[in-house]
Parts: sequence; structure tokens; C-alpha cells
Amino acid sequence: MSLWGDKFYYSTDATKVSKPDKKFMSLFMGIVDGDGYIEIGPQKQYNLSGTAKSTIRARLVIRLHSRDSALLVYLSKVLGVGSISSLKSVNQTRLIFSKKDLTNIIIPLIKNYNLQFLTANRRNQFALLNYIIDNHIIHWDNVNYIPSCSEFSIQDILNFSFFADWVVGFTVAEGSFGVKGKGEAFFQIKQKGIENYNIIKAICFLIVNREPNIKVDSQDCYQLTLSSKADVQKVVNFFSAFDTSLCGYKLIQYNEWLNCLKSSNRYKDIILLH
Repeated sequence: MSLWGDKFYYSTDATKVSKPDKKFMSLFMGIVDGDGYIEIGPQKQYNLSGTAKSTIRARLVIRLHSRDSALLVYLSKVLGVGSISSLKSVNQTRLIFSKKDLTNIIIPLIKNYNLQFLTANRRNQFALLNYIIDNHIIHWDNVNYIPSCSEFSIQDILNFSFFADWVVGFTVAEGSFGVKGKGEAFFQIKQKGIENYNIIKAICFLIVNREPNIKVDSQDCYQLTLSSKADVQKVVNFFSAFDTSLCGYKLIQYNEWLNCLKSSNRYKDIILLH
């Protein structure tokens, strides 16, 4: 059950950051890994004699619930690129970065801070994009890319210096803070595909430092749920730390969750850091 129903929230706290530093870009990568995609395909061309050889269409898209439209505006503002549109029929807002935005701004920032996408789909999409750019490929017919991204081990993921901030961004996209009907507080995060299983495991080790108990559903989604008193304390420690910064609707949800912990007999001994 949800504590917050269908209310629409946004946070202006994120405006504290004014430039795309490593922390911001790590969070950005986590959001894209969770709720974004890199779309690459043929762009049909026409001339007087008919259809010419297709060029290549490439763009990065983030789609969030419309309650997070202010967050998308913030991401675009800090990066200085991107266009925003409203998808009213599905109550979503979309932020689109063009191929020019990617090649001139986003990819150089990713390389400068030595960042990586972590989910299998996003890694393959990004590798294809770089293959096209690095080889100066203009026409779709000349793309001859074979996916070859190897799987990260849990230790590989934990060793990434950007991982903690990536987890915050991924939580903005895929995480949830809530309280069940019987008053049991929980933090949940999940991702589809066995190829992403190690990511969910690594998140558990990062936050609570133990072997995870992860459930898989019929849709091949791997979900981590942290709900014991000890785990809830560690979740609070992680997300309330000075160097982590939830933003958008997820920050509002997290603060509502903390308020519920304060008024709960079950969690009355939890130390709230802010």
C-alpha cells in the first residue's frame, strides 16, 4: 500500500547544484539507467528521385511521471541542453537529448569523470552509440555492430567510485520507500533481467553490507526489499548522509517515510540523521 497515493510533488532542493560535476553526472547516469534509454536507428532521407540512404537517428530520452517534471527541468538546466515535452495522455514528461547534445556535452562529461552505465541494455546502447561516433558512420546501412559488453561482477560494481551517487539516481528512478499495512517500513529497488542481478546485489552490499535476499518474479524482475529494524537504520544512514542527495518526488517520498518512522512504535529507536 502507498502512503502517498497519487499526489504530485517536486523538490526545489536540487537547485543547489549549478554545474554538471562528477556527483551530478553519477546521479544522472543512475536516473538514465533506471528510467531512460538511448534510441538509435535509421533516419529516412528523401530526395527528388525518391528515398535516399538512411542516416542515423540517435537520442537519449528520460521519461518520468509528470510529478517529476521539475526534476527534468533541473537536469536540463544544469547540463545546458535538452528539450522537454509533456505526454499528457500517459501523465508523463519527457526529456530528450539530441545526438548533438550527446556528442558535444554528455559523452565528454561521461568520459571526463570516467563514468559508466551499469544496466545491460544501457551499456549496449551506449556502446553502439560510441561505435557509430568513433567510426564516423553516417548511414545506417554501414552499421555492423555486434554487442560485446561483458557482465560486471559485484566487486567490479562496488569498486566504482561513482557507485554510491549512481545508486541515489537509480533510486530516484526505480526505488521506493513505504510502509506496509501492518506498519512494516521498507525500502525496495528492482531491475529486470538476470544480467542485472549483480547490480541489485551490489546495492544491498553498499547499503547494508550483507548477502542479499532477492526475490525474482514471473516477469524476471529481481527485487531487493530491506525492512528489518537494523536494515531500515542503515537505509536511513545511507540516504541521509551528507554526500548523498535524493531529489525530485523521491526526496519528498523519503521525507514522508522518515515522518512515519518518527511516529512508529516499531521504529522509535531508529536514529534519524535529519
